[in-house]
Order: sequence, then structure tokens, then C-alpha cells
Amino acid sequence: MLQMVTEKEKEFILSKAADSLNEGMKNEIAISQEKAEAIISPVLSSGANYVVLRNEEGSLTGWALLGENHDYISDKKVGFIFDLHVLPEHRGKGLSKILIKECIKEIKNKGYNEVRLNVYASNFAKEIYLKLGFSELQSIMYLNI
Repeated sequence: MLQMVTEKEKEFILSKAADSLNEGMKNEIAISQEKAEAIISPVLSSGANYVVLRNEEGSLTGWALLGENHDYISDKKVGFIFDLHVLPEHRGKGLSKILIKECIKEIKNKGYNEVRLNVYASNFAKEIYLKLGFSELQSIMYLNI
């Protein structure tokens, strides 16, 4: 079950912002801690909140940053998972799936009928999202010139 983040946990999570973002991009682009905080700060200011997953002892095992996003093409507001992370020492226990399922419930309880997230094509988590029923919505393509 997801729980609200404590201030101490929020400080810890923010201290790991660069690690989480870099891992999600398979370190293809090196994001500094300062840049990571600059990316997350406006999301938090827009009303997004961290929720956490704790083990039986009450220790933090993972977190997600949930909020709202606006699809300007469809003019639809959707629930959005801006960040999702399981601490390395707690991986391999199915916690990512639990965290994602709980995030979906939380977003649904807030009245949204759709949840979205961004994932890099090379991120191992993409397979987890697909197995849980997510579908690809769009692709961003690039060409180095």
C-alpha cells in the first residue's frame, strides 16, 4: 500500500533524483543532481506528490511521483507517473509491479480514467509496463547529424 512521503524521505528521494533519472535513461545522458532537481521542482510546484512503498519494518523501498499532465492534442487531463524508483537493494522482489499497480489505483481514486508515463526505449522497465497493460502512445525519434 502506498503511503504519503515524510519530509525526511522526501529529502532522501530528492538527493537521489539524478541517480533515478540517469538510471531510467541507462546513463545515455549524464544528468547532474542540480539539473535533476531543476526538472523535478516545477513538477512538485504544479501539485505532484511523492508516494512511497515501505517494507514490513517501515523502511523505504521505493517511490513514485504522481500528478496531473495535460495532453494538448486531445485536451485531456491524465494522471501521470513522473518518476518511479525501487532502491537497488530491494529489487528482484516484484516491488516495481506492486508500486505501479498501487500508483494506478491511486490515480484512479483521484478521478482520472487514464494513467501515463514516459519511458526511454532502452529502459528495462518498459517490459514491465507492457506486461502490466500499458501501450505505446507515441515515439520520439532522433538522428545524430
